[in-house]
Amino acid sequence: MPVEMSFDEKRLVRLARAMRSEEDGKALRKDMLREFRAALNPTRNSVRAAIRAMPTKGHAGMKLRSKVAAKVMVQIRPTGKFPGATLKAKKTPNVRKFRNAPKRLNQKSFQRPMIGNPRQRVRQVGAPGWFDKTVRARRGAHRRAARNVIKAAEKRLKRKV
Repeated sequence: MPVEMSFDEKRLVRLARAMRSEEDGKALRKDMLREFRAALNPTRNSVRAAIRAMPTKGHAGMKLRSKVAAKVMVQIRPTGKFPGATLKAKKTPNVRKFRNAPKRLNQKSFQRPMIGNPRQRVRQVGAPGWFDKTVRARRGAHRRAARNVIKAAEKRLKRKV
């Protein structure tokens, strides 16, 4: 027994054109990533400024604070099990053998091997909250930006249909 379906042919053609113009969503994905990155870049710059402002007694080698600041990155995952945008302070394995510098500097104090004598431990003062407090202060703006990016993508698809 045949089944007849009626549909708006013009609407279907518009939907097909919209899907073709998005090239499997590549252009839309690229724009969404750009907007997410633009929303997180001011926070990344604030976090970098916060670690660079940490007081120090100085060291003859490379600047630890500058290296940690350079490792603060924006990471965006548009798909997968946990999609979203993240601000990360990556590990610093090549800076004076101080692998977890971002994590340790975010604490009140920590112990590390003495430079020149790794068997001896030294207690060092960190800058508690240089990362956490800076990011937490802008959490609401991040959520609003994410909502706006998703709404813009939805409008873009609706506009083409």
